[in-house]
Amino acid sequence: MVYADNAQRGPYSVSQLENFRRNGEVPIDALVWTEGMSDWQPIATVLAPAQAAPAPPRFAPVVVANPNSGVKESDYTYFLIAHILLGVALLTGGISGIVSLIMAYVKRDEVRGTYLESHAKWIVETFWWSFWLYILGGLLTFILVGFGLIFAVWVWSIYRVVLGAIRISERRAV
Repeated sequence: MVYADNAQRGPYSVSQLENFRRNGEVPIDALVWTEGMSDWQPIATVLAPAQAAPAPPRFAPVVVANPNSGVKESDYTYFLIAHILLGVALLTGGISGIVSLIMAYVKRDEVRGTYLESHAKWIVETFWWSFWLYILGGLLTFILVGFGLIFAVWVWSIYRVVLGAIRISERRAV
């Protein structure tokens, strides 16, 4: 799809996009995504320079759009709060983490197909991996190895919470 002038059109082939770009119909800062790409990329990284001969298609079909289209502000705020609660769980012993987990489960189907889907998955995975690794660490404390595991899981959880918060503040997938 092409996102320009507050409207979406498409999907288009690579040659159609090159023609649109030559004619000035696609903004220079348009983003491109197609199946197999991990994230949205500027159109310039996918298409050959306008003055060069057309390059063979690298991806097909190509979709050009605003990656944040279809995301409601309330859903963004909802997942921002869920990330914050997951972070608070590291300091409170996990109660707010359970709330964050429930929030992610409740909204994950509603945000399917948007960058927020990755945040729902990130929260769920962070909670459950931390939970089971903390349990394992607790069981292993009698041989002292558990203390190291508990600390390592805590540090890993901080990393996951911080990365999730950074990515959601940038309105990007994790």
